[in-house]
Amino acid sequence: MLEKKYYTGKVTLNYGEGLPNGVPLLLVHGSGSVWQDWTPVIDYFSNLNHVFAVDLRGFGGSDRISGSYKFPTFTNDIADFINGVIPTPPIIVGHSFGALITADLARRYPNIIKAIVLEDPPVSLLENLDQWEGWSYFDMALEMVKKKTSRQEAETRFIEEAGYSPAEAKRATRNLEQIDPEIFEQILYHNMLCSGENMSAILSRIQCPCLFISSNHALGSLVKPEDLPIVKKSLKNGNMAHITDAGHGIHIESPAAYNQALRKFLSGMQ
Repeated sequence: MLEKKYYTGKVTLNYGEGLPNGVPLLLVHGSGSVWQDWTPVIDYFSNLNHVFAVDLRGFGGSDRISGSYKFPTFTNDIADFINGVIPTPPIIVGHSFGALITADLARRYPNIIKAIVLEDPPVSLLENLDQWEGWSYFDMALEMVKKKTSRQEAETRFIEEAGYSPAEAKRATRNLEQIDPEIFEQILYHNMLCSGENMSAILSRIQCPCLFISSNHALGSLVKPEDLPIVKKSLKNGNMAHITDAGHGIHIESPAAYNQALRKFLSGMQ
C-alpha cells in the first residue's frame, strides 16, 4: 500500500492505495482506529481488488479541524473522496462507526457505490451506545489523552481496566496518539456517532447489495442476537454473515473467517 493525501476542497484525507487489481474496495475504519488497522483485509485482498483505506478527518494522517466533527460531515468527506480518487464505484467496507458512515453513504449517494459491507454496526444499541460494554474505551481514552499518559501506563490500563489482550492494548495505545482528542469529546458529550435515525430506518433505505457481518455479543459485539431479525427484515438487498469466535473487531480477531465471508460476497460483485 502506498500512503497518499487527497484534498477534497474542505479537508485533506490521508489514505493507503494498493495496485489496480480489479474492482475498487474502499475500507472505512471505526471510531478508535486508523487505516492501518485494516491490514488483515488489505493483505488478503490486495491481489484481488484495487484496495483503498482512508483515515477519516481527525484520525491518523488526515486533517484535524476543530468544530467539524459532525456525522454528516464524515459521510460527505467519503463521498468527495470517492468522486475525486476512485475511478469507478467501489465496494465499501465499513467497521463500527465506519459502517454507520457507509450505510449513510449508500442511502444518500447511491450512484457512486457498487455495494457495501457493514461490519458490526450498532442496531438496537445505536440510541443507547453508553450501554455497550466497550463504551468505557472512550472515557479512558479521553482521560489518558488529557493527562498525557505514557504508552506503558496506557497499555497497562487497557489490559487491566478494559480487559484488552496485550496486542489489543498496544494497538489502542498507538491509535490514541493518532486521534484528535476532540473526537472523544464529541462522541461522549455530543452524540457524534449518531445520524438521528434508528438503524432499521437507515437499513430500509439502502438499495445496493449489502453484506451485514455480525459476531458474538458475549465477546463484545455491538449487535445483539435479537437485532438479527430486524436487520434481515430491513435490508431489501441484503446478505448476512455471523462469525461466532469474534467480538467487535471481527476483521482483526477472526481474519480468516471474515475474509472468507467477504470474498464470498465480493465474488458476486466482480
